[in-house]
Amino acid sequence: MKHETCNIKIPLVSVVIPVFNGSPFLAEAVESVQKNTYRAFEIILIDDGSTDRSQELCHSLEKKYANVRFYAFPRNRGLGRVLNFALDKAHGKYICRLNQDDIMLPDRIKTQVEFLDKNPNIVAVGSWIELFDNKNKQILQFLETDEEIKKTWLLVSPFSDPSVMYRKETALKAGGYKQEFWPADDTQLWYRLGKLGKLANIQKPLVKVRWHDKAASVLYFRKLTIKLYHAHRWAHRNIQTAPLFVQLFWIGMLIAGLLFSPQFNWGFYRKLKKIINSIAPLQPKNLFLLIFNKVEAKTYS
Repeated sequence: MKHETCNIKIPLVSVVIPVFNGSPFLAEAVESVQKNTYRAFEIILIDDGSTDRSQELCHSLEKKYANVRFYAFPRNRGLGRVLNFALDKAHGKYICRLNQDDIMLPDRIKTQVEFLDKNPNIVAVGSWIELFDNKNKQILQFLETDEEIKKTWLLVSPFSDPSVMYRKETALKAGGYKQEFWPADDTQLWYRLGKLGKLANIQKPLVKVRWHDKAASVLYFRKLTIKLYHAHRWAHRNIQTAPLFVQLFWIGMLIAGLLFSPQFNWGFYRKLKKIINSIAPLQPKNLFLLIFNKVEAKTYS
């Protein structure tokens, strides 16, 4: 597995980048972190059995930067297990997520650390993201406050995973990532973190998220659709009782995800998210919010 040596003994932030066949964009992702204005961080790279030159590249990045630590699994173990391994190895108070092909903006770490330091009741904070490919870019917005998020989180995800920074202690208390929910393991974790504390989003983009073929692959999207359905059903049983119309919506999204193309479904989801974002900040007299204000909160162990 790897070397434990690191020049930073107790970094405040651990930037976790899982790697699987990520050689085309990994160096760019790591360099974007190194350009951050906030300097008290470490970068943890975990290769999950890559078959390209990712491990070689990770070794070179570790040699180049004193604040990079690299670990490698001999075979693929799954993202949930990789992220839990990173949680165990991280020295930081805060865990900062980034994907191997995304780009962190220079003020991201500073902005989120300052926000969490000033708001001890917030357990996880995300941000808006800039979604981009070779031709286009689009700003994807996420709701700001815990109240807004929890009125709508049964319908749309509260975060974009690579934009999130969360408290390591709280994530461990919540039980970390559950591999059986992959690739919706992040969504299921947000539910558990949200039960332990408040959630929020910085109202500007702090990360650029690359749209590529994997995001649009049929098999991946179908698996994501099925696991999202199971994550929502888990939340319904353990976190928050969903109204009937929300449960019917989940079934509709499951059917659409299995029948229609990923491009169609992602387009519909982004439009739906935009509509919900515009509704959520309204006063509770709004019918949509009245329904969610009456949702029953549950406890879980």
